Amino acid sequence: MKAKSFMAAAILAIGAGVMPLSDARADVVLYDGTNFVSGEEAFTQTLDVTTPGTVTLTLSGVPWLDTVTDMNSFLTTASGLVTPITQLDGASSGSESFNVGAGTFYAHWFGDAQGPNDLGVLSAKIVFTPNGSAVALPASWLLLLSGLVILARLKGRSGDRDRSDKSMEGATA
Repeated sequence: MKAKSFMAAAILAIGAGVMPLSDARADVVLYDGTNFVSGEEAFTQTLDVTTPGTVTLTLSGVPWLDTVTDMNSFLTTASGLVTPITQLDGASSGSESFNVGAGTFYAHWFGDAQGPNDLGVLSAKIVFTPNGSAVALPASWLLLLSGLVILARLKGRSGDRDRSDKSMEGATA
């Protein structure tokens, strides 16, 4: 019985030790995918943003068949260009951040697969980070501990009932 109690306490201590004690960030991945590029190609993704924040677009060329070069990105709305065209000068990857308000935006990116096959792969990831302060996490480890104590007490009580039921059965037989 002591070994079980020790193991439960050890697991609880390790769990409490790895719990995050910092503030939480509410970043949202709006798009994460890869695109096959045949020659020169462009891609578009619609972004629905409900609060002001920062949209970060990360492009990277995946080493497959031919290298994707001349990677560019920009952000638009239905009424026009929001940001200037950002070009990754010869780099195989890079990212750009855009400050936006609430609304619908369109992220555009394109590249040029240069080589004997004119085929390449371009990876794009779009992340939205809302403005404002980080969300403080509650003392979740304290909540976890209290829940485990309650479960242990309930298990102990049901174990006592099982023992008393068995002793009653033995007395009536």
